[in-house]
Amino acid sequence: MVPKTKSCGSLGDFLIFRYVLGVGSGSRAQRMGMIVRPIIKLPGTGHYLLTVVKVPLDKTFSSEDLINLYKNRSTLPTDNYRTYILNKIYGPLFRLRVK
Repeated sequence: MVPKTKSCGSLGDFLIFRYVLGVGSGSRAQRMGMIVRPIIKLPGTGHYLLTVVKVPLDKTFSSEDLINLYKNRSTLPTDNYRTYILNKIYGPLFRLRVK
């Protein structure tokens, strides 16, 4: 478990978290993603933006699968990239480090 700050992870780390969907919706969805861009602070609002490539949670991954995904991250399609606001993460944030 890691804090929801800029230091929660670095490029190539996998994160598992629940995210609040929509404004005022109250619904939350579980997500897993690999960090593909540095975490940046958004000027004006001060929110930290987390860009990940989505990893499906409906699949069982072995450690070899995650290592292969990490090694081949440059070939991942950019339409699977998602940007999340760190303060909209609900509950704990978990990090898996493959390196």
